[in-house]
Amino acid sequence: MASSEASIPPNARHHIEQLNNYYKTTEGADLFDGKPLFWGRLDGFEKPEQKLLMTIILDAYNRILTQMQNETEDADVQNKLIKVKEYLDKLKLHYFSDKHNKLKTQASEVMALKETDPLVQRKALFELIKVYHEADNLKDTSVQTHRSRRQAKGSRKHRSKS
Repeated sequence: MASSEASIPPNARHHIEQLNNYYKTTEGADLFDGKPLFWGRLDGFEKPEQKLLMTIILDAYNRILTQMQNETEDADVQNKLIKVKEYLDKLKLHYFSDKHNKLKTQASEVMALKETDPLVQRKALFELIKVYHEADNLKDTSVQTHRSRRQAKGSRKHRSKS
């Protein structure tokens, strides 16, 4: 058993395995189309970014499991779905700060802005210089350093050919 799987509480694992059996998740080619829903999405991100993305993923699981709970009439399955959601809520509560929820809320609000609204357009334009300045201060300096080295390397090659 992988160490990541070892951290799952035994009762949670048991409920998840029973739900997998009930929903027959090991059957059907459509499930294995080579495009996982969540697995691998954290790759290439730093720890703080991974934590933020994980809170979004856990929220998505909560919505999916709630939908499944509403769709089934089997009381035992409903109870298992509720229990799994409780385990996910505990995990989220203990390992991810409230700051991530605030970030997610901020991101949702920005994504929901109506770009066709004239007031939104005017406010955005009014704030653009400040936002541009903040974005410039936050840019990834490793990208700039790499670009500078590449440009310096190119200019040395150019001088040596002369």
